Amino acid sequence: MLPEVYSEKRFGINKENISTNALSIITKLKNNGFSAYLVGGCIRDLIKGLLPKDFDIVTNCQPEQIRKIFKNSRIIGRRFKLVHITFPDEVIETTTFRSGSDSSDDALKIDDDGRILRDNNWGTQEEDAFRRDFTVNAVYYDPFNKEVIDYTSGIKDLKNKSIKFIGVPETRVQEDPVRILRAIRFAAKLNFSIEEGALRAIEKHKTKLSEMPPARIYEEIIKLFLSGHAEKSYELLSKHQIFNILFPHSRNDPRVFGNFFRKTFSNTDSRYRNNKKLNPGFLFATLLWPRIFEESAIDTKLNFRKYYQSVSSVIRKQQTISAIPRRFISFIKDVWMYQIRFNKIGKKSINFSKNIRYRASFDFLEVRESIEPKLKERIKWWKEFYESNYDKKIKMLNIYRKRREPR
Repeated sequence: MLPEVYSEKRFGINKENISTNALSIITKLKNNGFSAYLVGGCIRDLIKGLLPKDFDIVTNCQPEQIRKIFKNSRIIGRRFKLVHITFPDEVIETTTFRSGSDSSDDALKIDDDGRILRDNNWGTQEEDAFRRDFTVNAVYYDPFNKEVIDYTSGIKDLKNKSIKFIGVPETRVQEDPVRILRAIRFAAKLNFSIEEGALRAIEKHKTKLSEMPPARIYEEIIKLFLSGHAEKSYELLSKHQIFNILFPHSRNDPRVFGNFFRKTFSNTDSRYRNNKKLNPGFLFATLLWPRIFEESAIDTKLNFRKYYQSVSSVIRKQQTISAIPRRFISFIKDVWMYQIRFNKIGKKSINFSKNIRYRASFDFLEVRESIEPKLKERIKWWKEFYESNYDKKIKMLNIYRKRREPR
C-alpha cells in the first residue's frame, strides 16, 4: 500500500521546534545506512502548531545495532524492546519498525484473549504504521526529505478532530486494554472526539483495565492527570464510567465530590501551564480522599480509629490497581494525617507551620473547602499564621487561647 506523502510546507512545520538531539540521531542513523523518522505524538503536535515535549524516532535499525552506534544508549524492555538514547537535557526513545505478524522465533506472543504479551518482530515502515494504535499517532516525518508520510489517513482524522483506532477497534483494545486510557488521554489533550467504533470497543472491554499490570495503570494515570488536561480527563473518565474502575476504593458521586475534583484538577492544569512542579502524591491524595472523608466523618465528629484504618486500607487496596511508588505513599499519608493537625491550635502550631509537609497539607486543606465550607475560617487563620513572623504568631496563639477560655 502506497502512503499519502505531503510536503512539510503544507503544515508549516518549523524545524526550530524539533529537538536538535533527535535530528542528530536521525542523521547518524542515515549516515550508517539506515532509514529513520520522527513519529507519533511529536509529529501530531508539530502539525497542530504545538510545541512537542517528547520526540520519538522509529527506524529499520534493530536495538542491538542502535546500541552499537550510540554509546549513550541502553536497551530497555523485554515485552517490547526499544532503545533510550540519553543526552544531558533529554532522553530520545528510539524503536525499530514492528510487523505484528506471526513468527517462528516467538518474537510475537498473544494470549487467549488476544492480548499482546510480547512484540519484538521487526518489519517495514508500512507494517509498523498498521501496528500502531491510533491513526493520528501513525504519521511519520522525514526532516531531511521534508516529507510527512501517512499510511492510515491520520492527517484526515487530525483535520476532523477524531480519535480513531487503526484496524478493528475491538481487536486493538483486546490486544492492549490500556489503549482505552490512551484514547481518553488523547481526546482530552487534543479536545478531539472518540470515533463511535472505538467507543463501542471501550464500553465492551473497559473492565479489563483491572487486569492490567498496576505499574502500567499508574503511568497512564500520571499522564492523564499531570499533563495539562486533568479536568478534561476527569470529565471523560466519569462520562464513560472508567473513573470507578481506576479508583474502585474511592467515590465519584458528582453531587458530592464533583466540585472537589474539578477544583483540584483546574488548579493542577494551571500549575502545569505555569511550569510549576506537580506532585503525584498530591494527585493520589485527592483522588482517594472521598473514601477517607466518608469513612472517618472528619467533617463532623472525627473517629480517629476509623481515620487511621481508612488511611492504610484505601492505599493498600489502590496498590492492587495502580502501583504508587513508596515515596509518594509516604507523602499521601503525611498530607492526610496532617489534616488532623489543622484542628489543633496551640503550642505546637509554630513547629507544625515549619514542617516540610505543611505547605502541601495546607493546599490540601484549601481543596477540602469545596466539600467542607465550614473550613473557610480555619483556612483563613492558618494562612495568616503561616505568613506571620514569630511575634505575630505568638500574638495570634494568645488571642485564640483567650477566646477558647471559659468565661
